[in-house]
Amino acid sequence: MADGAQSFAEVAPRAPVEQNPLAALGRAMRGNWIKASAVGAALGSALAVLGFVAGVELYSSQAILRVYPQEANILYRTGDDSVLKTFDSFVKAETSYVASHPVMERAAQSLRAQFPELTADMSAADLGGSIEIKRNDSLIVLNTKSRDAAFAPAKLEAIVTAYLDMKAETEAKRSAVRLSELQEREAELTARQTEIRQRTLAVGGEFGIDSLTKAHVEKVAQIDALSARRSEIEATLTSLRAAAGTSSADMSDEEILRATLLDRALADLNFDRAKRSAELATLITRYAPETAQIRDKQQEIAVIDRAMSERREQIKVLGQTGALTDTSSADPQASVDEIAALLDKVTAQLEVARTEARDLNRKRAELASLQEEAEDTRALLDDTRKALEIIRLEAGRALPGYSVVMSPPSRSPDPAEDSSKLNAVAGLAGGLMLALVLTLARGLASSRLRWSDALTRWTHLVPVLRVLRASTIDPKGADLLRNALQLHPLRAPLIPGAARVIVVTRLDSGSADQMALALAQSFARANVRTLLIDADLRPDGLTCSLDMANGQGWREVLRGQKGQPIAFPPFASLSILPAGIDTTVDAGSIGVAAIRDALAAIGAGSEVVILNAGSLRDDPAAELLISVADLALADIRAKDRTSAIAARIAQLDLLPRQGGVVAFTGAQAGDPGLMP
Repeated sequence: MADGAQSFAEVAPRAPVEQNPLAALGRAMRGNWIKASAVGAALGSALAVLGFVAGVELYSSQAILRVYPQEANILYRTGDDSVLKTFDSFVKAETSYVASHPVMERAAQSLRAQFPELTADMSAADLGGSIEIKRNDSLIVLNTKSRDAAFAPAKLEAIVTAYLDMKAETEAKRSAVRLSELQEREAELTARQTEIRQRTLAVGGEFGIDSLTKAHVEKVAQIDALSARRSEIEATLTSLRAAAGTSSADMSDEEILRATLLDRALADLNFDRAKRSAELATLITRYAPETAQIRDKQQEIAVIDRAMSERREQIKVLGQTGALTDTSSADPQASVDEIAALLDKVTAQLEVARTEARDLNRKRAELASLQEEAEDTRALLDDTRKALEIIRLEAGRALPGYSVVMSPPSRSPDPAEDSSKLNAVAGLAGGLMLALVLTLARGLASSRLRWSDALTRWTHLVPVLRVLRASTIDPKGADLLRNALQLHPLRAPLIPGAARVIVVTRLDSGSADQMALALAQSFARANVRTLLIDADLRPDGLTCSLDMANGQGWREVLRGQKGQPIAFPPFASLSILPAGIDTTVDAGSIGVAAIRDALAAIGAGSEVVILNAGSLRDDPAAELLISVADLALADIRAKDRTSAIAARIAQLDLLPRQGGVVAFTGAQAGDPGLMP
């Protein structure tokens, strides 16, 4: 079947294949499992021996502290109980205190004296790191391990002793500080109380606040009486001064009024009434209105009122009978002067009474303030003494609980842990894992292509047509590759009557001679008129291997000369055009136009023209050859550099009319692209 009979179907561009990172790991380890296992076995055995030799025997010890509550039975309470929560928080705090740096530092100092060799470089942090401290309800459990059988319990003993000692010292300091503060406050309040008493004596003298209150009330009553008498005297004096030329009847009334004001007995009764009225006011504030004391005092005031009324009647009768008129008519001015003198006397008495009342009120207020201050000081002093008594009686019970040693540090004659076997197993596993990691890292870091599925990252550009086991293609592999090329979809229709140009090239260093020759022979076996052109101008290329180096060929055709292909028996339909002998034609002197003209001249009469283009990496002309071809075939081999492939594989897709394809050769056993 002629190659030109292939139908055309437009091919949609393919999307890039999504890369699976796990697939890359699988490729890195493919074929290396046996090697990795062997290296892992050797390395693991060595590490297992080292681990077994380096293993140590560890002795363990355990101590248990129990925290008891001060209040009985709180551990059996349920529900939201603040006392139980407080105790639980206290246990947590005690657990943290056991693991604190001060406790570890004191324990480390004690251990340095007992075990100087084992603790030469041990710090408090090192000691704390070697102790496991756990809390279980009200228990504080301490665990440790050591290579020395005696050192393990000694560590726990030192920590427990340091914890209990520091706890007792802290409690003593706290109690001492509280006692000292309260004792200072007690002394201060006692001194203040003494000072208040001295000030009270200085202010009140021989009188207390009750006596001063009573005296002040009496003085106020006296002031009221004097004020009333003064008002009467002022009114009388005003009347006498305005009474010049009045009748005898008027004079009689004035004399009666004057006698009333000047009467000593009436003045005494008036003062006595004011005094008893003040006492009544005091009793009303203390007793109920129906009590006997208030009734008696009201009766006394009523008796005084009747006596005063009778005395006024007596003076009025004397005035009406003229007994008073004779004494005053002789000299009216003398009566006015006498009344004025009485007014001055009463005014002076009133001022003195007011001054004394103010002084009594001041002392009473000051004594009341001192009494209130004394009561406050007494209350503070009682509270302070009560707090002192509580601290003295309840020393050690200020916290919600207290700690005791429930189980002393245990001593075990046998080691609790032997790390030799564990280290051996860890060494073996570590060796196997290290070998696996190294093999995986080597596979991932390799710059060489090992498996055909590593090309999947570029299959959206250039598909992989065939994966072949041998690096030298056998006839069967060449036929499979030929069929794949004939069935490969076209991007554009073929030119009728023109030969199909296929370029065979390499992306890395090396030549594609063997693949080009095997492919040409395969087309010839299919009775396709095939022309193989050795366009690789290296002196040791295909032409040299076929012993055709002495005849004209591709170089001369590029110069415009007529070339004559050489028949290649036993294939009647296969001709070969060697590289030629014109040394002036090299990669730098070849152009695209010359290549097209040469192909048009030499390819007439052929159905397939196969160009051996050499390497894209080494031969600059290979890129020009690909650009004029219908299809580019890259010979990619195992152990080719992935960097070279990645740098040039896009040219296979862009330059040829029908794109490019890849044939992977030299595949290893187990390659996923190999056909069964």
